[in-house]
Amino acid sequence: QNIYTDPRKPVAVEPGLKEFGTPDENSPVLFTTNFALTYYTVASDIESSKTNAYLIVVETEGSAVDSGVAGRKLTAERVADAIKETGIESKVKHRKIIIPGKASRISGEIEELSGWKVQVGPRDSSEIPKYIIDKWQP
Repeated sequence: QNIYTDPRKPVAVEPGLKEFGTPDENSPVLFTTNFALTYYTVASDIESSKTNAYLIVVETEGSAVDSGVAGRKLTAERVADAIKETGIESKVKHRKIIIPGKASRISGEIEELSGWKVQVGPRDSSEIPKYIIDKWQP
């Protein structure tokens, strides 16, 4: 661990919109939290699959998906706000977002608040490439 980090504050990445490959108006949109370990794992899994995709990184004060949902740091409101703030609506024709499997219990509320159709994705990001091949249709 870096001796300059505060162990009481999780290591976080900057929230916002990330692009992988050369995404277009039909590319999948996914989201994850800004907990560094979660973000880099998800990003690596998307990159290694050579998938063209958009990834919305949601501000959760550095919480992972499961603990973020449990601790109310990952909420449908934050996801809906991130969708609006990133401007993703101007980049894609569809209104579908793939959410982490561990965030499934907030899926209905995300749909209500954002107006986007939610697809509950895999619980483990290593399954994202297979999920996109098998289930993604813009």
